[in-house]
Amino acid sequence: MTLIGYAFLTALLVASEVSYLRLAQYFGIVDRPNERSSHRGQTTIRGGGVLFWIAAWGAFVFTYFDFPYFFAGLSLVAAISFLDDLHSLANRYRISMHFIGIGLMLYQTTGFDLEFWMMGVLLIIGVGILNAYNFMDGINGITAFYSLVTVGTFWYAYLQHLPEGAINNALLPFTLVAVLIFSYFNARSRAICFAGDVGSVSIAFIILYALIVFIKASQTYLPTLFLAVYGIDSVLTITHRLYLRHNIFQAHRLHLFQLLVHKKHWSHLRVSALYALVQLGINGLVLAALHRPLVNQLTLAAIILSVLASMYVVVKSRLMKVNLETTEPCHGSSISDG
Repeated sequence: MTLIGYAFLTALLVASEVSYLRLAQYFGIVDRPNERSSHRGQTTIRGGGVLFWIAAWGAFVFTYFDFPYFFAGLSLVAAISFLDDLHSLANRYRISMHFIGIGLMLYQTTGFDLEFWMMGVLLIIGVGILNAYNFMDGINGITAFYSLVTVGTFWYAYLQHLPEGAINNALLPFTLVAVLIFSYFNARSRAICFAGDVGSVSIAFIILYALIVFIKASQTYLPTLFLAVYGIDSVLTITHRLYLRHNIFQAHRLHLFQLLVHKKHWSHLRVSALYALVQLGINGLVLAALHRPLVNQLTLAAIILSVLASMYVVVKSRLMKVNLETTEPCHGSSISDG
C-alpha cells in the first residue's frame, strides 16, 4: 500500500476511535476500578481496543475477504468480549466463544489437517493465550507497548524471512497502525481509554494467528518466544496462586508488573516500557537464530526462559517481602482492565 493509502487508513482509524470514545462516554461505557485494579479514583472509557477489530475488518475488506474463517473467529471473540465489557458474563459463555473462535482460526491456518489430539491441545493452548494476554492488560501502556513490539516484529519477520503470501499482506500493517493510534489514547499517566476485554482479546487473537502462520511457514517453534515475557509472568503467577490455594479466576494483584507498580512504586509507563523492551531484545535474538540448527535454537530457548523465570522469582520474592499481606486474594471481578 502507498504512503497516501496509509495516511488515508490512519485518518479512518483515528476517526473511528474518536467516534467510539464519544459514543462510549455518552452511553457510560467506562471502567470503574475494583480491588484488582491498578487505577484508583478515576473512571476511564473502556473498550478503546475495539479499534483492533476495526483494523482487521479493514484488512479483510481491503484484501477482498481473504481470510474468512479467521475473521469470523475474531468477530466472535471480539463480540463476546465487548458484551463482557458492558456486563460481566459467566466464564462458560466467554470460554465457549473462545474455543469456537480458536477452532475457526485453526481451520483457516491448518484446514484441520492434524491429529485429533493435536487439535485438542492447540485449542486449549490458544484459549489459554487469549486469556493470559487479557489478564496482563492491567496498567496503562502495557497492551499498547507490548503489542507494538510483537506485531511490529511479526511484520518485519514476514517481510525478511518468509516468502510473499505467507500471510495476508494487509493484516499486520493495518493492525500496527491501529495499535499506534490506541497508544496515543492509552499510553499516558492518565489514560483516556483502556483496551477493554474486546481490545486485549482481539489483539491476542491477531497475534496468535500471525504466530501459527509463522510457525507453519518457518518450520520452527522458536517464534513462540515472541510471547516469552507475557508467558513467564502469566504461567508463574498462576503457579504461585495455585500454590497459595487461591481461586485463579478471582481478582488479584500478584502479577509481577502489578507488584512493581504497587510495591516498587514505579510508574505504569515505566513498567510497560520495561516489559516491551525486554521482549524486543528477545525478539531480536529469536530472529537471529531462525535459520540456525535445531540444537542452537533449543539452547537459546532454554537460556531465555531460564533467565526470565529466574528474574521473575528473584524480583517477586523481594517485592513480596515488602508487604506480605499482598498475598491475600482480592474479592472482585477478574475482568477489569487495569
